[in-house]
Amino acid sequence: MVQHIDDAKCVGCGVCVQKCPLDTIRLNEQGKAFIVYPDDCMTCFVCERLCPAGAIFVHPFKEKLPPVFPGPRYDAVEGNDLRDKEVYHA
Repeated sequence: MVQHIDDAKCVGCGVCVQKCPLDTIRLNEQGKAFIVYPDDCMTCFVCERLCPAGAIFVHPFKEKLPPVFPGPRYDAVEGNDLRDKEVYHA
């Protein structure tokens, strides 16, 4: 997830805001980028790679998420990938 935007390095170009597929980043009143919805970040690294000032740091690991359908048959697994579970092979 996008973890930090260095306000001192940010030049306010808005590339991160334009290219973020999930609208996670916005520009504040001073024209600097800031993180609006950190939990919505899908860790695609687009903002970090396109930032001309190198002001954005995206943490490489998403946190373990709860299952979409909680219950005994749907345990939370790393990355919420349940395709290997027997439930899908029945």
